[in-house]
Amino acid sequence: MSRLLRMDVRILWVVLTVVIMMPLLRPLGLPLRISEPTEKAFAAINSLEPGSVVALCLDIAPSSEAENWPQALAVAKHLMAMGHRLLVVTLVPEGVMYGERLARDIAPELGYAYGRDIVIMPYRAGGETAVTAFGTDLRSLYDADYYGTPLSELPMMQKISGIDDIAMVVSFGAGDTGLWFIRQVEANYGTPLVHGTVGPGVVMYLVFVASGQLRGLLGGMAGAAEYEYLAKVPGKALAAMDAQSAGHVYFIVLMVLGNIAFFAAKRAQQKSRAVAGEGT
Repeated sequence: MSRLLRMDVRILWVVLTVVIMMPLLRPLGLPLRISEPTEKAFAAINSLEPGSVVALCLDIAPSSEAENWPQALAVAKHLMAMGHRLLVVTLVPEGVMYGERLARDIAPELGYAYGRDIVIMPYRAGGETAVTAFGTDLRSLYDADYYGTPLSELPMMQKISGIDDIAMVVSFGAGDTGLWFIRQVEANYGTPLVHGTVGPGVVMYLVFVASGQLRGLLGGMAGAAEYEYLAKVPGKALAAMDAQSAGHVYFIVLMVLGNIAFFAAKRAQQKSRAVAGEGT
């Protein structure tokens, strides 16, 4: 135990790095306590009718990517595994690149074809005004997709004329996107909503989960990990939570061993002093 007290602290940091990196490279799949808002989100999405059209509003920017993108990815994978069609929209300029990443890198792996199963709409400015237009006249808001292809030439869009053809809206963002859809879409048309927000935004949206205006809520990295666990689509969020848990366990072990070593060394010193006193 005395060796532990004399150990070079740099060794402890190296071990910590290994402990954290291992779950990131190969998730452990540690069990999670699932929050009620995440359970509600999963249940709502899981209850959609087969072949539904779901609008994914990706109001994601690099500043919120660490939390919002794993949420969106987990939900999108779940929706595609169930065969739902995805209409990707965004109210921030950066959002389109996440839609492209989804359509280019993820959708083909699950047999999804662009134009038939997933369509990316161009960025529309205006914030809540654009959301109002999304509900009142979808075809006036968009006449072509992000690539300039007329909607009439996209097989998926031939049966989508307005908000009544959208089974659910799932939005992701660090700002007020969820509030806009609550006020302008859920309140006016009764379209079910699920929202994913960053950690600090959870408190603002919980009241709408309680009122039923939001069918569910994903909060921060924890919400993403919980959804990955429920939908059985493990990804970066679960890996990050595993790494966090492994790091916490490592520190707890160090604290226990450190205290044991400290008191053992203290006791040994007291014994040596007592022996020295007897010798005199």
